[in-house]
Amino acid sequence: MKLTKLAFFAPLAVASLFQPSISVSRAAEINYDGYHVYSVTPSSAQEAHDIAKRFSAYNTHPVRDTLSVAIPPHEVESFVALGLKARLVNADLGRYIRSTDKSSLYKRELHKRGELPELSWFDTYHPYADHLQYWDDLVHAFPRNLKKFSIGKSYENRTIYAFHLHGDEKKWHGKGKDDKPIILWHATVHAREWISTMVIEYLTYQLIDGYKRDDANVTAFLDYYDFYLVPFHNPDGFSYTQTNDRLWRKNRQPRPTSNSTCIGTDLNRNWKFEWDAEPPSGGSTPDPCGQTYRGLAPGDTPENKALDGLSAKLSKKGAGIRSFIDFHSYSQLILTPYGYSCDPLPESLPRMLEVAGGTARAIEGASTRNSTYKFGPGCQILYFSTGNSRDHHYGVHGANHSWTLELSPTDLAGGGFVLPPEQIWPVVKEQWAGQLWLLNDVWED
Repeated sequence: MKLTKLAFFAPLAVASLFQPSISVSRAAEINYDGYHVYSVTPSSAQEAHDIAKRFSAYNTHPVRDTLSVAIPPHEVESFVALGLKARLVNADLGRYIRSTDKSSLYKRELHKRGELPELSWFDTYHPYADHLQYWDDLVHAFPRNLKKFSIGKSYENRTIYAFHLHGDEKKWHGKGKDDKPIILWHATVHAREWISTMVIEYLTYQLIDGYKRDDANVTAFLDYYDFYLVPFHNPDGFSYTQTNDRLWRKNRQPRPTSNSTCIGTDLNRNWKFEWDAEPPSGGSTPDPCGQTYRGLAPGDTPENKALDGLSAKLSKKGAGIRSFIDFHSYSQLILTPYGYSCDPLPESLPRMLEVAGGTARAIEGASTRNSTYKFGPGCQILYFSTGNSRDHHYGVHGANHSWTLELSPTDLAGGGFVLPPEQIWPVVKEQWAGQLWLLNDVWED
Protein backbone atom coordinates (compact mmCIF):
# COMPACT_ATOMS: atom_id res chain seq x y z
CA MET A 1 0.00 0.00 0.00
CA LYS A 2 1.37 3.39 -0.95
CA LEU A 3 0.31 6.10 1.39
CA THR A 4 -0.50 8.38 -1.49
CA LYS A 5 -3.62 6.20 -1.49
CA LEU A 6 -3.98 6.15 2.30
CA ALA A 7 -3.37 9.44 4.05
CA PHE A 8 -3.57 9.87 7.78
CA PHE A 9 -4.19 13.16 9.58
CA ALA A 10 -7.36 15.28 9.26
CA PRO A 11 -10.45 15.71 11.45
CA LEU A 12 -13.31 13.28 10.93
CA ALA A 13 -16.54 15.09 10.17
CA VAL A 14 -18.48 12.99 12.66
CA ALA A 15 -15.75 12.85 15.28
CA SER A 16 -17.98 14.36 17.93
CA LEU A 17 -20.24 11.29 17.95
CA PHE A 18 -18.06 9.50 20.48
CA GLN A 19 -14.76 9.69 22.30
CA PRO A 20 -12.24 6.99 23.28
CA SER A 21 -13.01 5.25 26.55
CA ILE A 22 -9.38 4.35 27.20
CA SER A 23 -6.98 6.93 28.54
CA VAL A 24 -3.48 5.84 27.66
CA SER A 25 -2.37 7.05 31.07
CA ARG A 26 -4.82 4.75 32.86
CA ALA A 27 -3.15 2.53 35.49
CA ALA A 28 -5.96 0.04 36.12
CA GLU A 29 -6.00 -3.26 34.25
CA ILE A 30 -7.78 -3.18 30.90
CA ASN A 31 -9.48 -6.44 29.94
CA TYR A 32 -11.09 -5.49 26.60
CA ASP A 33 -14.23 -7.47 27.41
CA GLY A 34 -16.83 -6.87 24.73
CA TYR A 35 -14.52 -4.85 22.50
CA HIS A 36 -15.28 -5.28 18.82
CA VAL A 37 -12.31 -5.42 16.46
CA TYR A 38 -12.93 -4.15 12.94
CA SER A 39 -10.89 -4.20 9.79
CA VAL A 40 -11.66 -0.97 7.97
CA THR A 41 -11.11 -0.49 4.24
CA PRO A 42 -11.20 3.24 3.39
CA SER A 43 -13.14 4.25 0.30
CA SER A 44 -10.86 7.18 -0.45
CA ALA A 45 -7.62 8.81 0.60
CA GLN A 46 -9.54 11.48 2.50
CA GLU A 47 -11.56 8.90 4.42
CA ALA A 48 -8.40 7.02 5.33
CA HIS A 49 -6.88 10.29 6.44
CA ASP A 50 -9.87 11.01 8.66
CA ILE A 51 -10.21 7.53 10.14
CA ALA A 52 -6.62 7.26 11.27
CA LYS A 53 -6.74 10.70 12.87
CA ARG A 54 -10.03 9.96 14.57
CA PHE A 55 -8.80 6.73 16.14
CA SER A 56 -5.20 7.73 16.83
CA ALA A 57 -5.59 7.15 20.58
CA TYR A 58 -7.21 3.73 20.12
CA ASN A 59 -5.49 0.42 19.59
CA THR A 60 -5.17 0.76 15.85
CA HIS A 61 -2.86 -0.71 13.28
CA PRO A 62 -2.52 -0.14 9.52
CA VAL A 63 -2.23 -3.45 7.69
CA ARG A 64 -1.47 -3.14 3.99
CA ASP A 65 -4.70 -1.64 2.54
CA THR A 66 -6.73 -1.65 5.75
CA LEU A 67 -6.80 -0.21 9.24
CA SER A 68 -7.68 -2.33 12.28
CA VAL A 69 -9.34 -0.70 15.24
CA ALA A 70 -10.67 -1.97 18.60
CA ILE A 71 -13.97 -0.33 19.65
CA PRO A 72 -15.29 -0.36 23.26
CA PRO A 73 -18.70 -2.05 23.63
CA HIS A 74 -20.57 1.15 24.50
CA GLU A 75 -19.23 2.83 21.35
CA VAL A 76 -19.96 0.05 18.85
CA GLU A 77 -23.33 1.49 17.84
CA SER A 78 -21.80 4.91 17.20
CA PHE A 79 -18.98 3.35 15.22
CA VAL A 80 -21.39 1.39 13.03
CA ALA A 81 -23.36 4.60 12.44
CA LEU A 82 -20.31 6.11 10.72
CA GLY A 83 -21.10 3.92 7.71
CA LEU A 84 -17.51 2.85 7.13
CA LYS A 85 -16.60 -0.18 5.06
CA ALA A 86 -15.74 -2.21 8.15
CA ARG A 87 -15.58 -5.97 8.63
CA LEU A 88 -16.09 -7.34 12.15
CA VAL A 89 -13.15 -9.61 12.90
CA ASN A 90 -13.64 -10.23 16.62
CA ALA A 91 -16.78 -9.63 18.70
CA ASP A 92 -15.07 -9.95 22.10
CA LEU A 93 -11.39 -9.06 22.19
CA GLY A 94 -11.10 -9.68 25.92
CA ARG A 95 -12.39 -13.21 25.66
CA TYR A 96 -10.02 -13.89 22.77
CA ILE A 97 -7.02 -12.62 24.73
CA ARG A 98 -7.92 -14.91 27.66
CA SER A 99 -8.33 -17.86 25.30
CA THR A 100 -4.70 -17.52 24.22
CA ASP A 101 -3.37 -17.37 27.78
CA LYS A 102 -1.36 -20.54 28.32
CA SER A 103 0.71 -21.15 31.43
CA SER A 104 4.47 -20.98 31.03
CA LEU A 105 6.08 -24.42 30.89
CA TYR A 106 9.65 -23.36 31.59
CA LYS A 107 10.91 -25.08 34.74
CA ARG A 108 14.27 -23.56 35.41
CA GLU A 109 14.93 -25.81 38.40
CA LEU A 110 15.15 -28.76 35.99
CA HIS A 111 17.72 -27.00 33.82
CA LYS A 112 21.29 -28.18 34.17
CA ARG A 113 23.77 -25.34 34.33
CA GLY A 114 26.03 -25.38 31.31
CA GLU A 115 23.45 -26.98 29.02
CA LEU A 116 21.01 -25.26 26.72
CA PRO A 117 17.46 -24.87 28.06
CA GLU A 118 14.70 -27.19 26.93
CA LEU A 119 13.03 -26.32 23.62
CA SER A 120 9.69 -26.47 25.39
CA TRP A 121 10.39 -22.77 26.06
CA PHE A 122 8.86 -22.11 22.64
CA ASP A 123 5.56 -23.78 23.50
CA THR A 124 4.29 -20.71 25.36
CA TYR A 125 4.87 -17.05 26.13
CA HIS A 126 6.58 -16.13 29.40
CA PRO A 127 6.79 -13.50 32.15
CA TYR A 128 9.50 -10.87 31.84
CA ALA A 129 11.46 -12.24 34.83
CA ASP A 130 11.58 -15.67 33.18
CA HIS A 131 12.94 -14.15 29.98
CA LEU A 132 15.81 -12.63 31.95
CA GLN A 133 16.56 -16.01 33.51
CA TYR A 134 16.36 -17.69 30.11
CA TRP A 135 19.01 -15.37 28.69
CA ASP A 136 21.21 -16.05 31.72
CA ASP A 137 20.84 -19.77 31.00
CA LEU A 138 21.90 -19.20 27.39
CA VAL A 139 24.99 -17.39 28.65
CA HIS A 140 25.80 -20.22 31.07
CA ALA A 141 25.50 -22.70 28.19
CA PHE A 142 28.01 -20.77 26.05
CA PRO A 143 30.02 -18.69 28.53
CA ARG A 144 33.11 -18.01 26.43
CA ASN A 145 31.15 -16.88 23.39
CA LEU A 146 28.01 -15.17 24.69
CA LYS A 147 28.52 -12.10 26.83
CA LYS A 148 25.79 -10.12 28.57
CA PHE A 149 26.28 -6.41 29.20
CA SER A 150 24.24 -3.36 30.12
CA ILE A 151 23.75 -0.55 27.62
CA GLY A 152 21.60 1.67 29.84
CA LYS A 153 18.39 1.98 31.80
CA SER A 154 14.74 2.27 30.81
CA TYR A 155 12.51 5.05 32.11
CA GLU A 156 11.38 2.80 35.00
CA ASN A 157 15.00 1.94 35.76
CA ARG A 158 15.09 -1.55 34.26
CA THR A 159 18.46 -2.51 32.85
CA ILE A 160 18.51 -2.82 29.07
CA TYR A 161 20.76 -5.75 28.25
CA ALA A 162 22.64 -6.50 25.07
CA PHE A 163 24.42 -9.73 24.22
CA HIS A 164 27.56 -10.28 22.16
CA LEU A 165 27.62 -13.67 20.43
CA HIS A 166 30.64 -14.88 18.47
CA GLY A 167 32.70 -17.91 17.49
CA ASP A 168 36.40 -18.69 17.57
CA GLU A 169 38.33 -15.43 17.27
CA LYS A 170 41.39 -17.39 16.08
CA LYS A 171 39.53 -18.43 12.93
CA TRP A 172 38.92 -14.83 11.88
CA HIS A 173 41.27 -13.90 9.05
CA GLY A 174 40.62 -10.17 8.97
CA LYS A 175 42.91 -7.44 10.21
CA GLY A 176 41.84 -7.84 13.82
CA LYS A 177 39.08 -9.25 15.99
CA ASP A 178 37.28 -5.89 15.96
CA ASP A 179 37.04 -5.89 12.15
CA LYS A 180 34.37 -8.58 11.86
CA PRO A 181 31.09 -7.66 10.12
CA ILE A 182 28.33 -7.06 12.64
CA ILE A 183 24.84 -8.51 12.72
CA LEU A 184 22.56 -6.42 14.96
CA TRP A 185 19.10 -7.57 16.04
CA HIS A 186 16.53 -5.67 18.15
CA ALA A 187 13.23 -7.04 19.46
CA THR A 188 10.30 -6.08 21.70
CA VAL A 189 10.28 -2.44 20.62
CA HIS A 190 6.50 -2.23 20.66
CA ALA A 191 5.45 -3.81 23.93
CA ARG A 192 2.52 -5.87 22.65
CA GLU A 193 4.52 -7.66 19.95
CA TRP A 194 5.46 -10.70 22.03
CA ILE A 195 6.32 -12.95 19.08
CA SER A 196 9.34 -10.73 18.29
CA THR A 197 10.85 -11.69 21.65
CA MET A 198 10.43 -15.39 20.95
CA VAL A 199 12.01 -15.07 17.51
CA ILE A 200 15.23 -13.42 18.70
CA GLU A 201 15.50 -16.05 21.44
CA TYR A 202 15.06 -18.90 18.97
CA LEU A 203 17.61 -17.48 16.54
CA THR A 204 20.12 -17.16 19.40
CA TYR A 205 19.38 -20.69 20.60
CA GLN A 206 19.92 -22.12 17.13
CA LEU A 207 23.22 -20.29 16.67
CA ILE A 208 24.55 -21.58 19.99
CA ASP A 209 23.25 -25.11 19.49
CA GLY A 210 24.60 -25.30 15.94
CA TYR A 211 28.04 -24.14 17.02
CA LYS A 212 28.16 -26.63 19.88
CA ARG A 213 27.17 -29.38 17.43
CA ASP A 214 29.79 -28.29 14.86
CA ASP A 215 27.15 -27.47 12.26
CA ALA A 216 29.17 -26.22 9.29
CA ASN A 217 26.91 -23.27 8.38
CA VAL A 218 26.46 -22.00 11.92
CA THR A 219 30.14 -22.43 12.75
CA ALA A 220 31.08 -20.40 9.69
CA PHE A 221 28.62 -17.65 10.61
CA LEU A 222 29.77 -17.32 14.22
CA ASP A 223 33.43 -17.39 13.26
CA TYR A 224 32.89 -14.74 10.57
CA TYR A 225 30.31 -12.36 12.08
CA ASP A 226 29.92 -10.64 15.43
CA PHE A 227 26.29 -10.85 16.58
CA TYR A 228 24.86 -8.19 18.88
CA LEU A 229 21.40 -8.89 20.26
CA VAL A 230 18.99 -6.65 22.18
CA PRO A 231 15.98 -8.78 23.14
CA PHE A 232 14.13 -6.07 25.10
CA HIS A 233 14.22 -2.58 23.63
CA ASN A 234 11.14 -1.71 25.69
CA PRO A 235 11.22 -3.68 28.98
CA ASP A 236 8.85 -1.30 30.77
CA GLY A 237 6.17 -1.54 28.12
CA PHE A 238 6.52 -5.31 27.86
CA SER A 239 6.09 -5.69 31.61
CA TYR A 240 3.03 -3.44 31.44
CA THR A 241 1.41 -5.67 28.81
CA GLN A 242 1.64 -8.54 31.29
CA THR A 243 0.07 -6.70 34.21
CA ASN A 244 -2.22 -3.96 32.91
CA ASP A 245 -2.83 -3.73 29.18
CA ARG A 246 -2.05 -6.57 26.75
CA LEU A 247 -2.21 -4.15 23.80
CA TRP A 248 0.08 -1.42 25.15
CA ARG A 249 2.48 -0.20 22.44
CA LYS A 250 4.72 2.60 23.71
CA ASN A 251 7.26 2.99 26.50
CA ARG A 252 6.08 4.18 29.94
CA GLN A 253 7.59 7.64 30.06
CA PRO A 254 5.10 10.32 31.19
CA ARG A 255 4.62 13.15 28.71
CA PRO A 256 2.77 15.91 30.61
CA THR A 257 1.87 18.96 28.56
CA SER A 258 -0.45 21.88 29.14
CA ASN A 259 -3.47 19.85 28.08
CA SER A 260 -2.44 16.21 28.48
CA THR A 261 -1.04 13.76 31.00
CA CYS A 262 -0.77 10.86 28.58
CA ILE A 263 2.01 8.33 28.95
CA GLY A 264 4.47 6.84 26.52
CA THR A 265 6.48 7.46 23.37
CA ASP A 266 6.51 5.24 20.31
CA LEU A 267 10.12 4.10 20.37
CA ASN A 268 10.03 3.41 16.64
CA ARG A 269 9.17 7.04 15.89
CA ASN A 270 11.78 8.51 18.24
CA TRP A 271 15.03 7.80 16.35
CA LYS A 272 16.92 10.93 15.33
CA PHE A 273 17.10 10.42 11.57
CA GLU A 274 14.28 12.39 9.87
CA TRP A 275 12.47 12.50 13.21
CA ASP A 276 10.28 15.44 12.22
CA ALA A 277 10.11 14.92 8.47
CA GLU A 278 6.78 15.84 6.94
CA PRO A 279 5.66 13.24 4.41
CA PRO A 280 2.29 13.86 2.71
CA SER A 281 0.29 11.96 5.31
CA GLY A 282 2.43 12.33 8.41
CA GLY A 283 4.80 9.65 9.64
CA SER A 284 4.25 10.14 13.37
CA THR A 285 2.25 12.39 15.66
CA PRO A 286 3.18 15.23 18.06
CA ASP A 287 0.10 14.30 20.13
CA PRO A 288 1.27 12.62 23.40
CA CYS A 289 -1.93 10.56 23.47
CA GLY A 290 -1.38 9.16 19.97
CA GLN A 291 -0.15 5.63 19.36
CA THR A 292 2.70 6.96 17.19
CA TYR A 293 3.75 9.83 19.45
CA ARG A 294 7.34 10.71 18.51
CA GLY A 295 8.48 12.44 21.73
CA LEU A 296 9.45 16.02 22.48
CA ALA A 297 12.80 15.84 20.69
CA PRO A 298 14.77 13.44 18.48
CA GLY A 299 15.99 10.44 20.43
CA ASP A 300 14.88 11.80 23.80
CA THR A 301 13.74 8.49 25.30
CA PRO A 302 16.19 6.71 27.62
CA GLU A 303 15.63 3.45 25.73
CA ASN A 304 16.60 4.91 22.36
CA LYS A 305 19.57 6.74 23.86
CA ALA A 306 20.84 3.41 25.15
CA LEU A 307 20.37 1.55 21.87
CA ASP A 308 21.69 4.38 19.74
CA GLY A 309 24.82 4.50 21.88
CA LEU A 310 25.44 0.82 21.18
CA SER A 311 24.78 1.21 17.45
CA ALA A 312 27.15 4.19 17.25
CA LYS A 313 29.96 2.12 18.77
CA LEU A 314 29.29 -0.82 16.48
CA SER A 315 29.17 1.35 13.37
CA LYS A 316 32.70 2.56 14.08
CA LYS A 317 34.15 -0.94 14.23
CA GLY A 318 36.18 -1.97 11.20
CA ALA A 319 33.56 -3.67 9.04
CA GLY A 320 30.55 -1.88 10.52
CA ILE A 321 26.98 -3.14 10.63
CA ARG A 322 26.40 -5.63 7.83
CA SER A 323 22.77 -6.40 8.67
CA PHE A 324 20.39 -4.67 11.10
CA ILE A 325 16.95 -6.12 11.76
CA ASP A 326 14.29 -4.68 14.02
CA PHE A 327 11.76 -7.48 14.65
CA HIS A 328 8.11 -6.44 14.92
CA SER A 329 4.62 -7.80 14.31
CA TYR A 330 2.37 -8.09 12.45
CA SER A 331 1.56 -8.32 8.68
CA GLN A 332 4.44 -10.42 7.28
CA LEU A 333 6.49 -7.72 5.63
CA ILE A 334 10.19 -7.05 5.08
CA LEU A 335 10.51 -3.27 5.07
CA THR A 336 13.62 -1.56 3.73
CA PRO A 337 14.45 2.17 3.92
CA TYR A 338 12.97 4.60 3.58
CA GLY A 339 9.89 5.01 5.68
CA TYR A 340 9.94 8.80 5.82
CA SER A 341 9.98 9.37 2.06
CA CYS A 342 9.96 7.63 -1.31
CA ASP A 343 11.87 10.50 -2.88
CA PRO A 344 14.71 9.82 -2.67
CA LEU A 345 15.15 6.10 -2.12
CA PRO A 346 18.52 4.57 -1.11
CA GLU A 347 21.10 4.08 -3.86
CA SER A 348 21.70 0.55 -2.60
CA LEU A 349 18.00 -0.33 -2.70
CA PRO A 350 18.33 -2.87 -5.58
CA ARG A 351 20.78 -4.94 -3.53
CA MET A 352 18.66 -4.63 -0.37
CA LEU A 353 15.62 -5.82 -2.31
CA GLU A 354 17.60 -8.74 -3.71
CA VAL A 355 18.49 -9.88 -0.20
CA ALA A 356 14.98 -9.21 1.13
CA GLY A 357 13.43 -11.20 -1.70
CA GLY A 358 15.74 -14.15 -1.12
CA THR A 359 15.01 -14.08 2.58
CA ALA A 360 11.27 -13.96 1.94
CA ARG A 361 11.51 -16.98 -0.35
CA ALA A 362 13.54 -18.89 2.25
CA ILE A 363 10.89 -18.16 4.89
CA GLU A 364 8.14 -19.24 2.53
CA GLY A 365 10.02 -22.39 1.55
CA ALA A 366 10.31 -23.45 5.19
CA SER A 367 6.71 -22.63 6.03
CA THR A 368 4.13 -25.28 6.81
CA ARG A 369 1.40 -22.61 6.75
CA ASN A 370 1.88 -21.17 3.26
CA SER A 371 3.37 -18.00 4.73
CA THR A 372 4.09 -15.23 2.25
CA TYR A 373 6.12 -12.09 2.91
CA LYS A 374 5.96 -8.88 0.90
CA PHE A 375 9.12 -6.82 0.73
CA GLY A 376 10.11 -3.32 -0.32
CA PRO A 377 10.55 0.23 0.98
CA GLY A 378 8.26 0.95 3.89
CA CYS A 379 6.94 4.10 2.26
CA GLN A 380 5.66 2.02 -0.65
CA ILE A 381 4.31 -1.21 0.79
CA LEU A 382 3.03 -0.11 4.20
CA TYR A 383 2.89 3.56 5.23
CA PHE A 384 5.07 6.57 5.89
CA SER A 385 6.93 6.46 9.21
CA THR A 386 9.39 9.05 10.46
CA GLY A 387 12.05 8.52 13.11
CA ASN A 388 12.12 4.76 12.58
CA SER A 389 15.02 2.42 13.34
CA ARG A 390 15.68 1.09 9.84
CA ASP A 391 16.01 4.56 8.31
CA HIS A 392 18.23 5.62 11.21
CA HIS A 393 20.57 2.63 11.03
CA TYR A 394 20.93 3.02 7.30
CA GLY A 395 21.18 6.82 7.23
CA VAL A 396 23.23 7.41 10.39
CA HIS A 397 25.05 4.19 11.18
CA GLY A 398 25.72 2.99 7.64
CA ALA A 399 24.18 -0.48 7.91
CA ASN A 400 24.51 -2.28 4.57
CA HIS A 401 21.11 -3.89 5.08
CA SER A 402 18.58 -2.31 7.42
CA TRP A 403 15.12 -3.75 7.91
CA THR A 404 11.96 -3.72 9.89
CA LEU A 405 10.74 -7.31 9.77
CA GLU A 406 7.03 -7.57 10.50
CA LEU A 407 6.32 -11.11 11.66
CA SER A 408 3.15 -13.22 11.59
CA PRO A 409 0.23 -13.12 11.28
CA THR A 410 -0.79 -11.39 8.08
CA ASP A 411 -3.95 -9.92 9.56
CA LEU A 412 -6.37 -9.73 12.45
CA ALA A 413 -8.00 -13.03 11.49
CA GLY A 414 -4.74 -14.72 12.44
CA GLY A 415 -4.68 -13.10 15.86
CA GLY A 416 -3.07 -9.74 15.17
CA PHE A 417 -0.82 -8.71 18.04
CA VAL A 418 -2.19 -11.54 20.18
CA LEU A 419 -0.71 -14.42 18.19
CA PRO A 420 -1.83 -17.75 19.72
CA PRO A 421 1.01 -19.63 21.47
CA GLU A 422 0.60 -22.62 19.18
CA GLN A 423 1.84 -20.37 16.36
CA ILE A 424 5.19 -19.65 18.05
CA TRP A 425 6.89 -22.74 16.67
CA PRO A 426 5.92 -22.21 13.00
CA VAL A 427 7.02 -18.57 13.15
CA VAL A 428 10.40 -19.12 14.80
CA LYS A 429 11.29 -21.98 12.47
CA GLU A 430 10.45 -19.90 9.41
CA GLN A 431 12.59 -17.02 10.64
CA TRP A 432 15.55 -19.30 11.28
CA ALA A 433 15.36 -20.48 7.67
CA GLY A 434 15.26 -16.87 6.52
CA GLN A 435 18.32 -15.88 8.53
CA LEU A 436 20.31 -18.89 7.36
CA TRP A 437 19.77 -17.65 3.81
CA LEU A 438 20.49 -14.01 4.64
CA LEU A 439 23.69 -14.63 6.59
CA ASN A 440 25.09 -16.58 3.68
CA ASP A 441 24.00 -14.06 1.06
CA VAL A 442 25.40 -10.90 2.68
CA TRP A 443 28.79 -12.51 3.36
CA GLU A 444 30.67 -10.33 0.88
CA ASP A 445 28.57 -7.15 1.02
